[in-house]
Amino acid sequence: MKSHKLSQVLKHKNLKSVTPFNHSHFCSFFSSTPQSNTTQQTQTLSPKIPPEITHELLHSYIQSSQWHFIKHLAPKLTPSLIKTTLLNLHKTPELALKFTTHIDFGHVFDIKTRCLAIAVISRLPSPKPTLQLLKETLSSGNASIRGVFQELALACDELGTESSIVFDFLIRVCCELKRSDDAFECYNIMKHKGFVPKIQTCNAMLSLCSRLNSTERAWVLYAEMFKMRITSSVYTYNIMINLLCKEGKLKKAKEFIGFMESLGIKPNVVTYNTIIHGYCLKGRIEGARMVLNIMESRGVEPDSYTYGSFISGMCKEGKLEEATEVFGKMKENGLVPTAVTYNILIGAYCNKGNLGMAFTYRDEMVKQGIVPTASTYNLLIHALFMEGKMGEADDMIKEMGEKGIHPDSITYNILINGYCKCRNAKKAFSLHDEMVSRGIWPTRVTYTSLIYVLSKQNRMKEADQLFEKITAKGISPDLVMYNALIDGHCVNGNIDSAFSLLKKMDEMKILPDEVTYNTIMQGYCREGKIEEARELLDQMKRKGIKPDHVSYNTLISGYSRRGDLKDAFRVRDEMLSIGFNPTLLTYNALIQGLCKNQQGDLAEELLKEMVSKGITPDDSTYFSLIERIGDVDKASERCDS
Repeated sequence: MKSHKLSQVLKHKNLKSVTPFNHSHFCSFFSSTPQSNTTQQTQTLSPKIPPEITHELLHSYIQSSQWHFIKHLAPKLTPSLIKTTLLNLHKTPELALKFTTHIDFGHVFDIKTRCLAIAVISRLPSPKPTLQLLKETLSSGNASIRGVFQELALACDELGTESSIVFDFLIRVCCELKRSDDAFECYNIMKHKGFVPKIQTCNAMLSLCSRLNSTERAWVLYAEMFKMRITSSVYTYNIMINLLCKEGKLKKAKEFIGFMESLGIKPNVVTYNTIIHGYCLKGRIEGARMVLNIMESRGVEPDSYTYGSFISGMCKEGKLEEATEVFGKMKENGLVPTAVTYNILIGAYCNKGNLGMAFTYRDEMVKQGIVPTASTYNLLIHALFMEGKMGEADDMIKEMGEKGIHPDSITYNILINGYCKCRNAKKAFSLHDEMVSRGIWPTRVTYTSLIYVLSKQNRMKEADQLFEKITAKGISPDLVMYNALIDGHCVNGNIDSAFSLLKKMDEMKILPDEVTYNTIMQGYCREGKIEEARELLDQMKRKGIKPDHVSYNTLISGYSRRGDLKDAFRVRDEMLSIGFNPTLLTYNALIQGLCKNQQGDLAEELLKEMVSKGITPDDSTYFSLIERIGDVDKASERCDS
């Protein structure tokens, strides 16, 4: 495909020869005091704008690097004069770059002269200045992407440039700015005009598609690259392998290794790491090991990322011992773990409740000279809060400050959530205010925690006001936030408000889940409205929401408390028929109902049944049975009297 000019609108002009720089002519534009002696000549001169600025004169100043003077001339320069000067400088793009810098590219230049300057500067060996000027041009919003492309095309025609590199740069900048549609529009114009994008440009577009999860668009582009005979690089294949992994097509991703090798392209460590990471994300550790074996058989050494993927995958699968072994092997091979790898292990042990090991890894990373990150502290602080160790959590926060690590939104959310769970609303709201004062914007998670603590303190009016306030700010409530508010109204006996929120959810297209329905069912049962709760269970089924243990246990408990044991056992049987086994709550509710209904023998049979199924009775179980014995004794005393 041959390159050709995009426009014949502008014709080449024969430029006048540039007047050589004349120092005495230059000095005449400064102070009018006669230069009678050496002392006077060496005095600091104040710039004075010449009466007429010609492009020859301006070119002279540029060649002699009189940048301070050119800055003073800038307000007097016309677009025509700038354009002519840039055309004169097309063979010295380094001077053109300095010129654009000193007369303020962002304000003095219009879109035409900007594009001409960019076309001239694109001839520099380094693409960085061109990319920066294009980024400034696109970010200014003064022209559409098509407009910029057309002006660049006109500029290239006027300069007699046949290279299409400036258009490749334009697409790369669109990709850097994550403007996918603009990048593809430029790409389509290039194709239409007969220009073939460079492989680096295509890679930038494929990479952007991958980051934006635009997989279909990426595969279309990849197919077009073959049609245009654009030779793919190892980087191209790595991007496509990553896309296959994101799509869950791990087998095809692994087959790409053979495809690359058949084309004479040697897969590198990134290729293998991408596939290994894909397998580990899916929990398919054995598949990842197979890829590792292929990798090592091809003479490609695993790096820290390779081991990190295995450690992460194993931790997610709960295989902490295996993860620890891999971690040890990694260090034996002379690889230094990153903070990310340490954080994975710290997080895994925190989730397991083994704070001792979590802190051991924290101490080890410090000894290795690896500075703990905000994520490290967040994991540890969260674990301490979960165990109710508030004092130690506060110490960790102080340590963060001492080490110059600033809390982020996650840190504040952990703290606020922790204090909300402890029902310390004052401290939680104080942290919210501190968060805002530091320029860290609260998230839905933050506000959900605050709504929760207000609900638990029976401050529903304040909870509703906070909810209205954040929605007015443009923060869209999610399912979790609605569930927290609905729970508050149900616990505080306001079922009508809970149903109003359910309607709002429907209006906002937020689908309720089993938690939503369970919460309202529990509210009904607390008020003795078991039939309404039963209707909600049926409504859940009609909407395709599967009831869970809590749904059935709520109804069983409601019927049992009311003494409707026949209905309670009917719900238990329904629960069994769909594959749910009774839980401790199921047995406790039924035993409590039987005891209150003077059916102690059946209650004792249920006790034996639950023990035989490996369910350990708790205090509530025994309390119901003891209460039943007390009731029997009282009945006997009444009979004796």
